[in-house]
Amino acid sequence: MEYLLALTLSALFTLVFIFFKRKNSNVYKPKALKKEELVESYKAGLLAILEEYKNDSNLQRVEKIKFLKKVNYELSMNIFFDEKEAKDLLQELSRLEK
Repeated sequence: MEYLLALTLSALFTLVFIFFKRKNSNVYKPKALKKEELVESYKAGLLAILEEYKNDSNLQRVEKIKFLKKVNYELSMNIFFDEKEAKDLLQELSRLEK
């Protein structure tokens, strides 16, 4: 009898723990925040490339093009950006200079 009571209490505590754990783990960021984080990370990445190759303008241009192609591919697969937003972001990134 005591064994059954202990087993029931253990199962109950486990279920309560799982319920509260699942409830607290579903913290979603707003769509605008996710988009802004992506935009800032792309800008920071491009600025890092421009800084790294600042002494060789030809290599800088080649690396910038490679980066923009990668960003273009990622944006085409991203559900947060429509085609116009992706195009506008790529144009903004292509205008960045260091």
